[in-house]
Parts: sequence; structure tokens; C-alpha cells
Amino acid sequence: MMQRSTILIGCAWLLLSASCREDDPGTSPTTAASGFADSSSTQAPVISTTGDPTATTATTTVAPETGEPWAGTAYTGDLRGILTVTFTPAHALAEGDTIGLAGGYRIAEVGWDGAEDLYSPVAYQLALPTPPDTPDTLVSAEPVPVYDWGNADDWRQAGNGMRLRRVGEPDLVACLVFNGEYPLYRTSDAMGLGDECNPDATAWSPSAQYQVVLYGGELFEDNDLSQSVTTPPALTVTAPDLSQFDAALPADQDLAIAWEAGDDPEARIIIRVIDTNANVITVHAADDGDTTIPAAELGALTLGPLELSIARERTDRIQFSDGGLTVLSRYERWGFFDLF
Repeated sequence: MMQRSTILIGCAWLLLSASCREDDPGTSPTTAASGFADSSSTQAPVISTTGDPTATTATTTVAPETGEPWAGTAYTGDLRGILTVTFTPAHALAEGDTIGLAGGYRIAEVGWDGAEDLYSPVAYQLALPTPPDTPDTLVSAEPVPVYDWGNADDWRQAGNGMRLRRVGEPDLVACLVFNGEYPLYRTSDAMGLGDECNPDATAWSPSAQYQVVLYGGELFEDNDLSQSVTTPPALTVTAPDLSQFDAALPADQDLAIAWEAGDDPEARIIIRVIDTNANVITVHAADDGDTTIPAAELGALTLGPLELSIARERTDRIQFSDGGLTVLSRYERWGFFDLF
């Protein structure tokens, strides 16, 4: 069998399970214990690099209600945060469902250059291209870009975590670790981090609202925000069949993709087709249940192993005390084919 594409190099898919997360090159996960309270608690614990890490009371600051920044209200404050929350159901290369988070802070002058997905570079070592804004738009095959981590001086280290909280359910928590010089907030079962940093996939609920808690450490006061993010509805793909590994896929025929249409007007369907040489076709499809990738587009890809990602995703933008946080939540399904 031919070697699969960039997604499967090294630990990439094992990163979706607990067995490999702690082995990321350049990651030092032992800088701070989590200090998180029991995940079933509705009280926000202190997450701090100083003081008592077991404390469960906090002085929080609630960001002003400034409306929805994407509707014409600009973020205020000097920081720009990003958090990607990705749910991946079991597929041909993974027996169980998984949940992963990855986030970070930069100074406002740099921001994130339109990028919202920080999880894929961390979990897959794959910088997926930013999808087009307009629905029913296809971007022809192009090389997968190298993720630009930028200047480490533009990143900011806050407290020990970012938390999404839903009363009555386990929290979704991203904990502070380091990728070389870069402070990241991510899910991990690495030694030195609490169990809360490796949430079980059952903690994810589709079409659910989660409150945002940001721990600021010495960078800003903890924010226990009344504003929330909403996860996208569950995604059921009906064509092609994603359950078979290396099913034959003809390059000279259109690829019909079908799914159960969603009812969230803020959600979108993002489809990516990635060949063995890490070339990718990107499609932003309206969430109406079907789309087609023409054979002429498939014909530009390299024959052989092929990955297909179909995701329903939505973006929420949150104003916090010292800046703006962009949260991308994704319900993604993967299929693995043989393009011939």
C-alpha cells in the first residue's frame, strides 16, 4: 500500500487519541499543573501560574455587552484570542470519537490574519487553507500551506486555561502547554496536566451553548463571560460511503457528496480533498444537503491515497475584558479513498 498523505505522517492520526498527544515535537507540557476544580462544578476555579493552584474561588471580570463584533462592532482591547473546538466521530482509522481544542493569544496588531483553525496544525501537522467566504465556492487544488507560527514575541501567555462550560455537563478545557516558544491552550493527556485537560468526547454536545471562561494569569483578570459559543449541529454524511478504508474513487467522474441538511443559519459546510502529495481542494458549500466536485477538479490531484474531510462548522466572536476571542467549532467527518 502506498504511504498515505501528510495527515498520516508520524503521529498525526494518533494525535486524535490519548496515546500520542504528549509526544509533539517541541512541546513542553509540564510548565504548570492545571489546578482545575472538578469538571462537574459550576464554579469557575482559579487558574494561575502563581499562588495556590487548588483554589476554587476566583475574582472575575465580566466583559461588557458590546453586541456581535461581526455585525459591525469592532473588538476593543489589545489582545486577539483564537480557540478551535473540533469533534471527530469514529472513522476508518479511529475506533472512538474524539474531541480536541487548541487556542492562543496574540497582540491585536498582528491578530490571526483571517485564520481560525489552530487545531489542525497542532493535531494533524496540517495547515488547512482558509475556506472561501462565499457559499457554493470551490478553490481548485493547491499545495497545503506551511502553518505560519509567526514571531514568538507577538504571542501572549495568559493563565493556565480556556474553558467552555455547560451546566450539568463536563466542561471542555484547553490547558496551557508550549510548542517551542509559543504558548498554546490545548487538550492533552501529557504528564503534569490534570484530567480536565483531556476531556472525554462525551463532553461534546452538538447544537449546544457553552459559556466562555478565560483565565488571564498575570496578563488580564479572569473572565467568566455571560457571552456564549454555540456548537454546530451533528453531521450525517450519506454519500460517499466513509466507512470503507481505501475504497476506489475514479478521478474521471464527478464526486457527489450528500449529507443531512442542517437548520443552523450560522453554520457552513467545509469540504477538503487532500491527495498523497498534500494538494488540497477546498469547498465552502451551503448547508442544503449536497454538492458536487467536478471530475476536472479531481483530475488535477495525484492518483493514489486520498483523504476527504467534510465538516459542519460555525464561528462565534466574543468580546472579553482585554480584547476579542474568535471561536471556531467543528463537527468533522473523515473518509479515506484510493483515487484512480
